[in-house]
Amino acid sequence: MHTPCGKINISLPFLGYQNISNALAASAFSFALKIPLKKIKIGLLDTPIVSKRLESIILEPNKILIDDTYNSNVSSMISAIKVLERMPGYKILVTGDMAELGENSMMYHQMIGNTANSSAINKIFSIGDMSSEITKIFNNGKHFLNKKKLSEYLKNVFLKKKK
Repeated sequence: MHTPCGKINISLPFLGYQNISNALAASAFSFALKIPLKKIKIGLLDTPIVSKRLESIILEPNKILIDDTYNSNVSSMISAIKVLERMPGYKILVTGDMAELGENSMMYHQMIGNTANSSAINKIFSIGDMSSEITKIFNNGKHFLNKKKLSEYLKNVFLKKKK
């Protein structure tokens, strides 16, 4: 971060470009209050990661689960897709219905399908009535009717992908 008072390197512990904007806004506010850069850095690095909001969970070397299930919405789904497509390796998106979208719910789920379809994601698995719209649009998707079948299928997929 470059300021009129100096510069400091900061590696944020968060995924997603939107978090850079959030960190810059917090930094600008702190800088305006004349808080030293080192304290701004400490504050940013100590900011807790919100559970289930682009949270990285290391399953094993080279296998990372990104949990973005907290009250998912169109914006958070697009952010998650952008984060996932920039990661190395084989990419699987597992999605459910985004709730509380009103009468445009189908259109929003189709928008997510289109966004994912133009990304570098390899497969999509979905569950829920509306999420079927995502897998209908995505070229390599599979929709499930219940969580048990989805869980069993995912276990098999992850066991096969031992790269």
